[in-house]
Amino acid sequence: MSKQIISSLLLPMPDDFPVAPYEIIHSRYSQRKDSNLMLWKQCAGAWNAVAYRFLSCTEHDLNYTQYVRQGSADPSHANVYLQERELFGFFITGLAAIESFYYGIFAIASMIKNVDFPFTTATDFQKVKPIRTAEKFQSSFKHEDIANILQQVINTPEFTEWNEIRNILVHRILPNRHYYLGGDKHNQTLWEKGIVIDINTTSTRRKWLAKKLNDLLTSAASFTDKYLQ
Repeated sequence: MSKQIISSLLLPMPDDFPVAPYEIIHSRYSQRKDSNLMLWKQCAGAWNAVAYRFLSCTEHDLNYTQYVRQGSADPSHANVYLQERELFGFFITGLAAIESFYYGIFAIASMIKNVDFPFTTATDFQKVKPIRTAEKFQSSFKHEDIANILQQVINTPEFTEWNEIRNILVHRILPNRHYYLGGDKHNQTLWEKGIVIDINTTSTRRKWLAKKLNDLLTSAASFTDKYLQ
């Protein structure tokens, strides 16, 4: 964990979180606070959530990895519980960071084109999903880089996996574990969707999350610089 700080929150963030573009976007939408307080509140809430959820996801990643290392010497039910607790939090908060970004950028777009991006009622808020945000940007800002990046992220197999695992954990089951002795999977432990349970389970996915958030926030910073001056 690094000492970089989000100035608007006074919150220490991990060194793989893109603080610079995050703060550019915050400064741009905040200029519209007096002209549309409701939209500003939605933007601010979403942007705060992006940072909070990523920080939580990072903590779950670090804790999970610690428990897996301990579990190699003590494969008890108590240790498995700790691993599962962190996996649950990791997948939920990681996906929430992305979904909060899509919600926030929809609110920002509503500041620019409120007819194309309706955002005034509770029903409007509930309709905002990553796929709808991407579709709206493709139709209203198709020549902007962010329109392509919004679509690219949700088309990745990693996003699909993250979404499926989150839904399974929240709405369905505690996944079984399959332990292998012998053969080409000797000493492997497989989880839901064939995910390998080891010290890399969360760290590799966190790298993907940080990279995609960087892509999204960097493109959004350019977008807000252009349209929210």
